[in-house]
Amino acid sequence: MPPTPPTNLLPAVADAVRRADVFDDVQIDETGQLICAARQVDAEYAVAFEPPDHRPWVILRSSDRWLSESIEADLMHSGDKLEELIAEELLEFDHEFPIRFEHFRDEHKRYVFRTPTPLDPNADQLVALLLAYEAAFRQLGDMGGEADD
Repeated sequence: MPPTPPTNLLPAVADAVRRADVFDDVQIDETGQLICAARQVDAEYAVAFEPPDHRPWVILRSSDRWLSESIEADLMHSGDKLEELIAEELLEFDHEFPIRFEHFRDEHKRYVFRTPTPLDPNADQLVALLLAYEAAFRQLGDMGGEADD
C-alpha cells in the first residue's frame, strides 16, 4: 500500500505562516493543500503532498504569464541561481538542506515553480522552506507588486 500524506503537519504550518504575516490569506483547501495567497500579485504559494511517495513540495504558481516571465528575466539578467537564492533565505530561518526546483506550466495553465522538501519533513522545515520561498521570490520580477507602468 502506498504511503499516505501526513495530515497533522499542515495545521501547524498554517498557524506558523499566519503569524509570519507575509501572505494575504492562508487556508487548507479541500484537496489537503496549504494555499497561501501572495500579496499584491496574482499568485499563490502552496504546500502539496505529491504521489507516489507523498513528499511535500513547496510551490509558487500563477496564471499570470507576465509575472512568470518577469521572474525568469530577473534571474537571467542577474545571473543568480534560484536554488542559491532559496538556500540563502532558508539559512535565515536556521535550516539547511539541498534545494532543487522545477519550473513548468501545469494542466491548469498556471506557471509553476516548485521545490521538493526532505522526504519526511517536520513542520519547522516546511515553515522555513515556505517562508524562504516567499522571501526569495518577493525580490524577483514583479512579485513585489511594483510593475512598471
